[in-house]
Amino acid sequence: MKKKKVLGDIMTERLTARHTGNAGVLINIERTLTGKEKRDSGTSIGIDVFCRNRKGLYQDTPPSEREMLLGKIESRELQTLVFTHTHDDHFCLQNVLEALEMNPQLRIISTRSVIHSIRAESAAGILTEISPEETGMVMSEPADGMRLTLFNSPHMGEQFADVQNLVCLLETSERKIMIPGDARPDAELFERTAGWSPAIDWLIGPFPLLGLPSSRKKISAALAVRHVLALHLPRPERDVHGWRESAEKVCRRAEDGIPMPLFGDVIGRTYVL
Repeated sequence: MKKKKVLGDIMTERLTARHTGNAGVLINIERTLTGKEKRDSGTSIGIDVFCRNRKGLYQDTPPSEREMLLGKIESRELQTLVFTHTHDDHFCLQNVLEALEMNPQLRIISTRSVIHSIRAESAAGILTEISPEETGMVMSEPADGMRLTLFNSPHMGEQFADVQNLVCLLETSERKIMIPGDARPDAELFERTAGWSPAIDWLIGPFPLLGLPSSRKKISAALAVRHVLALHLPRPERDVHGWRESAEKVCRRAEDGIPMPLFGDVIGRTYVL
């Protein structure tokens, strides 16, 4: 939490991440100005916040979270959405079309496939397409007090080699946050991130990045990570191979300097960053 003086008043900033479903997070800066009068304000960015997995392996955005998000979009508190790739456990077109009805000026940043699917159904929105041929860093300021850097990185799994995936690097006044989507945990992924910042305050990503010793070795070689939130967990009743338990065991036994992750088992939980 950050405090600073604004013309004799005190401004307090609180940065949070709300888990909205599967790999989705709503990053929010809450500001409180105290002095002669007390005023509250906030600004948010949603990353992969709308999802509906047809196979049922992962947890969808539940109705309560969907309604909360649509309410924030309608009130203009949430003005920017980012989708890392087109898979339905990260992107739900129907929910996005509802969001565009709430705010036709909603800003959406995503891959070519996602943007084309939206344009095919709606003329609304301020849509930014990141080309799959883009080899550099794409930068923007999606919300007040936030700076976003995006780059393409291969999707994990050889069967998804042709799926464009975006890595999100989010910076606020006090925090640097890495949200890699389903990026393949190659050394290049973490080395490129280190070129942006070798110190990461929060890594918010899929649990395999933390549950695979080979991946952890690449992370620790390139980055100093202070906190970890592991998401993209399978539904407990569908986790027949014990993936979550195995990942937690690897994390507890590892001695590589990467902190023990928080595991995002509860949809709707808010974490103070």
